[in-house]
Amino acid sequence: MKWGLWFSLAAAQGSPFTLYTHQGKPTSYKALLSRAAKADVIFFGELHNSADAHALQQQLLNDLIRLKNGKVLLGLEMFERDQQEVLIAYQRREIPTPEALSEKTRVWPNFLSDYAPLLETARRHGVSIYATNVPREIARAVSREGLTALDALPPLHRGWLAPLPLLRLDSLPSYQAMGEMATQHGLDPELFRLAQMLKDATMAYTIVQAFQPGYTFFHINGSYHSDYSEGIVAYLRAYWGPKVTKTKKILTISTVALPPGEKYQSEQRKRADFILVVPPASNSQTP
Repeated sequence: MKWGLWFSLAAAQGSPFTLYTHQGKPTSYKALLSRAAKADVIFFGELHNSADAHALQQQLLNDLIRLKNGKVLLGLEMFERDQQEVLIAYQRREIPTPEALSEKTRVWPNFLSDYAPLLETARRHGVSIYATNVPREIARAVSREGLTALDALPPLHRGWLAPLPLLRLDSLPSYQAMGEMATQHGLDPELFRLAQMLKDATMAYTIVQAFQPGYTFFHINGSYHSDYSEGIVAYLRAYWGPKVTKTKKILTISTVALPPGEKYQSEQRKRADFILVVPPASNSQTP
């Protein structure tokens, strides 16, 4: 189905999304949009292959652009810092189509179906697009060798990363849980955690560098990167510092897979400001 037709049907039938507050109370897309339009930074935590998540991202981006008169910045975990020049060429229409973009640089397997529509919307409205993630080969090197793998990087490559030495947030519960996950997969927990922190720190620092007062920075990432206001969110607050953070409104969205008919229940820790509930079949992740 074409995106335009999908949105026309959505508008006619009411919001098709199942949304909850973090307290487990049903809420509406209207409530989400009202908060989003006032936010400085939005973290949309997705399950990468969830059709509902991608549809909500697209609708929210369109509505933010309309309400903010184009004062929106788009950032994606799915693109890495060394790909920024290619994205700029795409925005200048030197690369004419998403298909041509996918031939010029590495993209995720579901790029054309799930992320290309966001890029096309951003380009059509003059919204700047940012590749926020650390280059994957650098992250892999850290996961094998630790932070010493960064010592031999040339200055250009270091410029793609968060400031070094890396700020360590090891004690956050999400990073502690990653250690257990790494062990289950036969990986070194410490090195796996370091690579994850480097990714989150780099995404946060990219937002700090790109942020413009009066704009909303709309960032797309896997839910784990921003759930419980940890990961990228924690690094963003650390880089901004408490004085600046107090002046910023950060909104978080998390995508949670639940069986049909099951409602989201409040958790001990606040997962996000808004919870998008999707069917379990949508809960498959792209590496």
